[in-house]
Amino acid sequence: MSIFPKRAMQGSTVTIHWNFNTAHLTNKHIFPWVRIGVKDPEGTITMLFEDYVLGLPDPHKNNESLPGSNLKYLNKNLPLLIISDYLSGQHKREKLVEILQNIQSGRHYYFTFHVPEDAPLGKYTLISEVHSGGEVRYSKTKPDDFFLIERVTFEKLESRNNTYYASIKNHSPEKTPVKIVSCFLEGTDEIYTTVEVFELQAFEEKSVTLPTSINYLIYNEERKIVPLQKGSDYLLRNQDILEINKNNGETYLLKKDSENAYHLSETIKSLWLRSNGLLNKNQLTEEELLLFEELTAEGLVDAIQFKK
Repeated sequence: MSIFPKRAMQGSTVTIHWNFNTAHLTNKHIFPWVRIGVKDPEGTITMLFEDYVLGLPDPHKNNESLPGSNLKYLNKNLPLLIISDYLSGQHKREKLVEILQNIQSGRHYYFTFHVPEDAPLGKYTLISEVHSGGEVRYSKTKPDDFFLIERVTFEKLESRNNTYYASIKNHSPEKTPVKIVSCFLEGTDEIYTTVEVFELQAFEEKSVTLPTSINYLIYNEERKIVPLQKGSDYLLRNQDILEINKNNGETYLLKKDSENAYHLSETIKSLWLRSNGLLNKNQLTEEELLLFEELTAEGLVDAIQFKK
């Protein structure tokens, strides 16, 4: 079985892939009762599939020369992520050949599991049962048939001896890998970063040093970004606005749905250029707050927030 993503969050959706392979059948069929489900960290089970699945044997080799029998399987449009997942790990060449053959000959099922907003954090294990002839067969990939629901938060910002520290907390009972990215700005266009990667232990709260004024906590396979600074509103230029810079230094803005153009004064142009998604609203002066209100009223700049 394959799971995507392997690390997810509350309110997200996880896709589960199950391969039903009957290429080994000769002169007989099977009609097992199949159960596919998810067991959360508290033991609650959600069944995604419960039904009989018919498996028919492949044709005899001496029948493969009959007209119209040159193809044994319908084409499988299998995502590359699944193929990569099957081929990952330390396998011998013979095992890799077997895996590729099973991908082509298998019947692939996809199930989705919606993670509730208040779902418990931690390890979710998959249930894969094939009941046939009084026996139960389980997934060959059972040790890896799980996914994790994570949540890491920014708790507080502290200053000691002219150095800032951010307290971050892992709310999961499982270890969670995280990355701290610190941003250093040069002018309005150039930026370079430093990165620190580590694991937070179960329920660990950790203090991290912030080398600059703009820092981000990144986790959940780098899908989740949490600012490590005060303030929730960040200024970002409307990404549908076309900026035209004239040779004389004047700047004009054009909207896609309007023939009107906006000419920027030097003070507004400065704020427009700084509205790059890294500028926090609480960093603005009183004069800049007034200019910001003008830009937002015209739909030129947005105040965006990172979801918690």
